[in-house]
Amino acid sequence: MMLRWVLILLFVGFLKAQENPVVIYAQVGGTVTLPIYRVEGNAGNVYVNWYRGSDTIPTITKNPQSGIQKVTIPKVPAVMAGDILSLECKVDSSPFKPRVTWIPPQNSCNQINNYGEKTEVRGVSRCNSGVWTCKLEYDGRKTEATTTVFIIDLSPFADTIYTSYSSSTVDIPCSLYSNIPWSVLKESGLWGGSWSFTPLSDPKSTQSLLSLSVDLVVRWNITQGANNTIKVKGRELKDQDLSIRNLPVSENIRGVYTCDLKFNTKTLSSEVTVEVLKVSSSGGTRVYEGQSVNLTCTLGHQHSSDFEVKWSCSSCSFISSLKPPHPSSLSIPEVKVKDSGRWTCELWKNGKKLTSAVLSLKIVKAPVDIWLCVAISGGVVGFILLLVIVIICIRRHRQMMMYRRRKTKFCCCNNPQQNQKGFYKT
Repeated sequence: MMLRWVLILLFVGFLKAQENPVVIYAQVGGTVTLPIYRVEGNAGNVYVNWYRGSDTIPTITKNPQSGIQKVTIPKVPAVMAGDILSLECKVDSSPFKPRVTWIPPQNSCNQINNYGEKTEVRGVSRCNSGVWTCKLEYDGRKTEATTTVFIIDLSPFADTIYTSYSSSTVDIPCSLYSNIPWSVLKESGLWGGSWSFTPLSDPKSTQSLLSLSVDLVVRWNITQGANNTIKVKGRELKDQDLSIRNLPVSENIRGVYTCDLKFNTKTLSSEVTVEVLKVSSSGGTRVYEGQSVNLTCTLGHQHSSDFEVKWSCSSCSFISSLKPPHPSSLSIPEVKVKDSGRWTCELWKNGKKLTSAVLSLKIVKAPVDIWLCVAISGGVVGFILLLVIVIICIRRHRQMMMYRRRKTKFCCCNNPQQNQKGFYKT
């Protein structure tokens, strides 16, 4: 009798499932939970098979009572920035048509949802990179499938880097925006890359510094015949960081650095200008008290009016007398011992400090023996000049005497009348 009621309840549940079939969507490779109708009584004596579609062989031999549709998102290849991103959410053929919605990654520049199993995003940029979600809705049930999209582009950096002689080295940044494996980049047509340098002093002279090798080991190699004044180093690239590391700072590194990644279809480029701030003293870093000194803070060229220079000194009083804005060149008529210390020049723009340079200036008193040497040297020089003048005067006098003697003429004559012999002046 009990078995009969179990069969009746099961039959009722079966009819209910046929009238209102339950459709569940799940992503391929994921997991799914299949609901069943509760069977009152001795459910342990009931055995229910699960069949997929029109199959005659059961797929699951347990206790569920409805079918399952699987969702597949084909692999999305990496897309170059500016190209078209194509997405597809494949759903098994079924009379039940779910609503399909594509949701872009968080913080994406495409916040509007896209509807339909297939969608396209034209002119993609780095903000389209990330996890895209395909959401399916049917009969109050929701299922989500995801795929990761790589957009091949270089990360944005500041156009200009400001450094100074106070920094021993500087890094020139360049990197891929997404954490894309090198194998994916090679599949996308990557075949090389380079770093090049154009000095600010000679914009027409561009020199190659590094070249990218994409063999089994991806690395930067120093270009043969590269400019020796730019001390770059080759290195192996283990991640997406393409930067020039630990470049020694000097006046020679002022210029524009270009990072290129070369693909079969296009080249991705990023440019960074490096400016070097320098403080110099007309008398060097060791100056005697009482001397005049000019301190100059410069980028090596005339900067625009929106830049501001700020001078500071650890112990001197000269700066306190200056009214802002400070000039880029300071003229100190007579330096004093108390002006010794660290002279700092800061470069500001739009209320933001860009960089600073430091000069250690030492002012010392001139020793007595130096002034004695100066006096003796002056006396010796004066004596030598006087002696030279005397010698010149004596020689000129002798030359004048010789000239007068040449003008007097004498003759020898014989007068027979007087019969006298001798010399007579004529």
